[in-house]
Amino acid sequence: MEEGKVYVITDDITCPLFRLIGASVVRTKDPEETMKALKELIKRPDVAMVMVSYDVAVGKEEEIRNLAAEISKPVITLIPGRVHKPPKLDPNKVLLRALGFG
Repeated sequence: MEEGKVYVITDDITCPLFRLIGASVVRTKDPEETMKALKELIKRPDVAMVMVSYDVAVGKEEEIRNLAAEISKPVITLIPGRVHKPPKLDPNKVLLRALGFG
């Protein structure tokens, strides 16, 4: 198994919580800054995973998902924020998309 760092892109208030668990944190204030930070992180060979808070990615969720689908490393995932939560998933739509029908 390949090792690497876990990064979290989040806001000023949430970042200390992720530092407590040993994650490296990138603080951003808006979605544009978040995308810039994400694009810089995916170029680094030492990064294994990037978690992006919904709070700093509002309006860029689809762009982040598309970017994550294009690369195999690092793993990129959106995580719930304090204010913004992910949309509810319809299991039928997820299954159809996984099978190539959506």
